[in-house]
Amino acid sequence: MMYQVMIHPLLSLTDEHPIIEISDELLVNLNIPLKDKITIQLGNETIIANRKKSNLMNSKETILFNQACFQKAKIPFLPLKLQATSHEQILLLGPVIAIITEIKKKPNLENLFPTIRSFCQELHEYSQQNGGLVYVSNLTRFPQSGFHFDGEQWVEGEVPKCNIIYNRIHNRLIENKLGFQNLKQLWKDNHILLFNDSFLSKKHVFDILKKKKNLQTFLPDTVIFSEAMLFKWISTHSDVYIKPNMGSQGRFIIHFFIKDGQFYIEQTSFSDQLQHSFSTLKDASELLKKWIGKRDFIIQQTIPFIKINNQKIDFRILCHKNSQHQWTVTSTVARLSAENHFVSNIAQGGFISRPESILLSIFNPKKTEQIFHLMRELALESVNTLSNEANGLIGELGVDIGVDMDGKPWLIEVNSKPSKLRDDSNPRFRPSTKAIFQYCKALWIERSHLNDQSRNFNDDTI
Repeated sequence: MMYQVMIHPLLSLTDEHPIIEISDELLVNLNIPLKDKITIQLGNETIIANRKKSNLMNSKETILFNQACFQKAKIPFLPLKLQATSHEQILLLGPVIAIITEIKKKPNLENLFPTIRSFCQELHEYSQQNGGLVYVSNLTRFPQSGFHFDGEQWVEGEVPKCNIIYNRIHNRLIENKLGFQNLKQLWKDNHILLFNDSFLSKKHVFDILKKKKNLQTFLPDTVIFSEAMLFKWISTHSDVYIKPNMGSQGRFIIHFFIKDGQFYIEQTSFSDQLQHSFSTLKDASELLKKWIGKRDFIIQQTIPFIKINNQKIDFRILCHKNSQHQWTVTSTVARLSAENHFVSNIAQGGFISRPESILLSIFNPKKTEQIFHLMRELALESVNTLSNEANGLIGELGVDIGVDMDGKPWLIEVNSKPSKLRDDSNPRFRPSTKAIFQYCKALWIERSHLNDQSRNFNDDTI
């Protein structure tokens, strides 16, 4: 049985030993013996508490902890809604989800984790409404401390050992370091689930998807950048994109094309001058090599996608695994580039619109319906393929799709850590936020009832 319960502070007792006040009825329903001591597992923290019988009117939905119990559990001394179940006569409370990200320590707590602060608060509030605990930490604090939201601000303190780590580290260099790889192994050894354990490289995604015959025709040609390959491609295609293999948010993207015998370069991050022109391919190549250096970049065939008022358009289809471990489309938006920009990423000044409205402004209703349906099918086929082939537990992917003037969708790239920026038109709880919590909850429920706690969820074979 699974119940949602409220954990409330028990203010009437000051005993230094953990004390829990819980009703006979709830214990019976959870198949826990009516004894003087109860073993509690909150997240991965284990507490042995003296038991006091509860006679509260809502005793099936309420559990009281004394201050020592809160301290032992390493949770704030505040009311908290959690799921309650049992395994082998142990009271299990959870799920406990740790968001691991970069934390910028500044005087203003608003700026601790600015790129995902609103998302973290949103996930906290949704979890509290539906029974779960969320906190935020980083690699230097975790697992000893982190930040809880107290209803007004993020407050640092001790945190419980979590059930699930939701990886929102934005620095690929950190993820590639040996120290992080060792931490991943340690978490795995301690049976902590790591949700979306790393970035996906663009070339690796391309190579995986290219193996699927039904996806091959929807993939722009993609190769690793080199000067020799650039010379070959620009003579064949005359228009290419050059992107960091592990890039995100539209940074360091280059558009390289030939027009009227001149070689043009547009870029997003290398210099203040947005466009450069050259009379020779060699001169253009020298600048590109200077920018790229020894970093890993790809060359991708340019597809002439639909535009409105000369604004570039693509579509972000967000996909999540549900509680049955099936991939579903959570949301779809159209992204339009800012004026005089060649990328549509929100981080580069782009903005979002309703995909149906954008498509209907170019295609007839029947064609729009066909395109929209095919885009969603392509997204689901892509994420299913990637999650089966890539390493780690993957439960969230953002698929970027462009549509050409004939209405054909093209798979541009797949992002394992899609942006969490919001706009004012979003509901209080976005579908993606709900999906993340529900998937974490489902993982916790399954793990809670395993007899063999060494079962490895990080192989994505549930």
